[in-house]
Amino acid sequence: MPLPPHPAGSPRHRRRRHRWAAAVAAAVALGLTWSASPPTVPRATARVVDALPLAQRIATEPGVTLDVRVYAPARAVRPRGTRPPLLVMPGTWMAGRLPYLLEARHYADAGYLVVAYSPRGWGSSIGTIDTGGPGDVRDLSAVIDWAVRGRVADPERSGVLGYSYGAGLGLLGAAADPRIDAVAAIGGWADLGEALLGRTTEERAKVAILAASAHLLGRPSPELTAYARAALTGTTTARMRAWAEVRSPRHHLKALNARRPAVFLVHNWGDMLVAPPAQMARFFTSLKGPKHLELRPGDHVEPLLHCGLNLRLEPCRRAQRWLDTYVRDQKDGAREPLPLLVRPRLGHGDERYTGWQAMTGRTPELRPLVPRTATVRAGVLTGADAGLPGLSPTLDKHGLPQPVVMPLVPAAGAAVWDLLPGRPRPLPVRGTPSLTLTVTPGAPRGTLFAYLYEVEPLGIGRLISHVPYTFRDRAPGVPFTVELDMGATAYDVPAGNRISLVVDTTDPVYRQHNPPGARMSLSSPRVTLPLRAAPAAGGDR
Repeated sequence: MPLPPHPAGSPRHRRRRHRWAAAVAAAVALGLTWSASPPTVPRATARVVDALPLAQRIATEPGVTLDVRVYAPARAVRPRGTRPPLLVMPGTWMAGRLPYLLEARHYADAGYLVVAYSPRGWGSSIGTIDTGGPGDVRDLSAVIDWAVRGRVADPERSGVLGYSYGAGLGLLGAAADPRIDAVAAIGGWADLGEALLGRTTEERAKVAILAASAHLLGRPSPELTAYARAALTGTTTARMRAWAEVRSPRHHLKALNARRPAVFLVHNWGDMLVAPPAQMARFFTSLKGPKHLELRPGDHVEPLLHCGLNLRLEPCRRAQRWLDTYVRDQKDGAREPLPLLVRPRLGHGDERYTGWQAMTGRTPELRPLVPRTATVRAGVLTGADAGLPGLSPTLDKHGLPQPVVMPLVPAAGAAVWDLLPGRPRPLPVRGTPSLTLTVTPGAPRGTLFAYLYEVEPLGIGRLISHVPYTFRDRAPGVPFTVELDMGATAYDVPAGNRISLVVDTTDPVYRQHNPPGARMSLSSPRVTLPLRAAPAAGGDR
């Protein structure tokens, strides 16, 4: 049940509960970083400068007060008489500003005046969760106003660093506020409608996790509660899509390209909590100003764990170099050599490209080795699925992609086609596979799930890519052809393994719209497989 809003003058109970939840999250985070090197946390020299207090509460509008923490540079790291550049850190979805504790001090030691805050509805900030709406954008600008007032921060040098929810707020703020010179957005989103509601099929597991955490640790708005319930029950509306569009940086591309802030993006191939990587690739391609995108193996929270715990791994160092270039020093040089950096899901070395399209060299079309039409019954569990948020991407990073035992996939519930026999050399998939499929429905509406696997000789398949698809208002018995983009990926198929396509009607991650007992016939699949072009340059190891 939703927690009752606490009185504006009595946030003590909320702070105690939020700090307890943050402590649990920190303990889990430390456990998940077992594969990383031990953290080296420098002794913080950050302290208060001028008259700006260390902790504050900013009233941005009636009924909204933000919990703010300031990390100021020591006077020794900035010339006398100058004001430090400003770095704003909007908080995360579940923990507000608390995950920035160590990294904010690190940036203060580097010379920034850092202001971290919990967005409205989270932590000790008063108000209801706006989910990246106009209120959140106004709040970010109000934080900048507050920080530059009184000759404390340099009004000509401002940047934003955010993870997850904070990443999306940073991109939305940069579109609205011309004072923001650069954004480092790590694990954010570009299209909230696609991220939560899917293109045709609602992402049930994702919505359930976000909605439950909002009710447990925050104060969700009535719109968020109602729309989450509609997504979980499969009753999404055009009004919901419009609500999500306003909260999508993609919707504000015209403003971003007019102002051209420097945008640094980091995303994970296995992000099952916010946005699929293809969404960020499309957004990156549409940006006209200075930009950088890197795609890495693993789950949504990994960059926050590494950088937030002050493990200065390469993505953390690259983000700081980006902010140093475009905010602190405001130089044109020292940019990343090429704007796209890709680390394959099962690989260890980075690949650099001039752009998303440059990653793909050729796109052969694969057809079934044995053409056939398969009729499947809805609701049959087949063992083929997209995996579970958190667990599956972590296993994928460590060489264990989501598996399926192909000989055990039941013919009654799934269609299986072998598309490519085993080859003597590895096959480097880079980009977005696409699927063309003919469907003959047995009911006016239904949902199918298509999975692309690499299959070893013993029949164990490992997931390369997948896509859900829901159709509505179709005439039963009348075939139609659907063309779908599958999930973007960078995956090396080992030598000797074949490629197979599985299509079924159930997946625990998504909301399915199949009537009980409905049947559908599937035929004529074709998969366009993007294969790697020669990388333009090597990357960091």
